[in-house]
Amino acid sequence: MLSGLVPRLLTDYYQVFVIGRDPAKFAPLERNAGEREDYLTCMALDYHALERLGEWVAHLQLMHGPLDKVVAWIHGEADSVLRTIIREVEQYRQSPWDLFHVLPISASVETPVPPPMAHGRYHKIVLGYMPEGDKTRWLNHREIVDGVYNALNRAEDCTVGLVNPYSRRPQ
Repeated sequence: MLSGLVPRLLTDYYQVFVIGRDPAKFAPLERNAGEREDYLTCMALDYHALERLGEWVAHLQLMHGPLDKVVAWIHGEADSVLRTIIREVEQYRQSPWDLFHVLPISASVETPVPPPMAHGRYHKIVLGYMPEGDKTRWLNHREIVDGVYNALNRAEDCTVGLVNPYSRRPQ
């Protein structure tokens, strides 16, 4: 879902690291990186494999320096994954950094407790829905990417689309 964010970050001269379980999904990202391909690193990894995730985050910081921004779109139980990322980033980062946690609309009803961080700033990005006539629809990829990109640039919490009334969300 966030694959459209990668080229925008590369255009802005970010060093971008992507993890995902399916390495086949990396091919379009790598192909579209163009002259910025050296600034993109993809890793086939299930982020629920916490020990391996921690090792990879530590390794990439040793190779490329401390992370400034982390975008985490985690399905299911996010707490242990976020804690692993935070632990590893904070070992290499002694100045402020930003964690952007992308969440579904249900997070507007069940607000997660931000994990404790010594130097990090937690930002919640809630994905909602869009009105379309007298109905509603889920956000499309472009709307999601634009919303996350804007939140990264402003370094703040945000809601993309509408979350209220919750009962109007698409079924």
